[in-house]
Amino acid sequence: MPNRVSYTEITVRSWTLDLYGQVSNAKFLEFLEEARWNHFEGFFESGMFIDLGLAFVLVNVNLNYSAPAHLGDVLDISTTIERVGEKSITLSHQILKRPTNETVLDGTVTFVVKDLKKGIAVNLTPRMRDMFLREDEGDTYWPKGRKS
Repeated sequence: MPNRVSYTEITVRSWTLDLYGQVSNAKFLEFLEEARWNHFEGFFESGMFIDLGLAFVLVNVNLNYSAPAHLGDVLDISTTIERVGEKSITLSHQILKRPTNETVLDGTVTFVVKDLKKGIAVNLTPRMRDMFLREDEGDTYWPKGRKS
């Protein structure tokens, strides 16, 4: 399994806050989705899955919330592939708050590739596996050109 880790930076904005002034659980899920897409950015041929009538579908989420995030906090989300199965891919995420590196959240998400016509998860083809497990020039990277 590759050890590739990607990092996504998120700045907490007002529309992500709940009535208690902290990031809501639902918004954390959106942050993790952004991190997943960043992790795979440039790895898939444009439109490939849609052209094949396939979609990524989240089927399991296991998150541990450790600390709140507030307006203006800068969060670093690390993403790595934990497991690639016959039909599913599990990613692990960790969110740290700058500048202290306090853990805000950690956990895993699992998704499948679903056949949209049949409504079922399909086996990953060797080509899909290769794309999910592709390495880039380094073990760690920041999407969209940011280096740290």
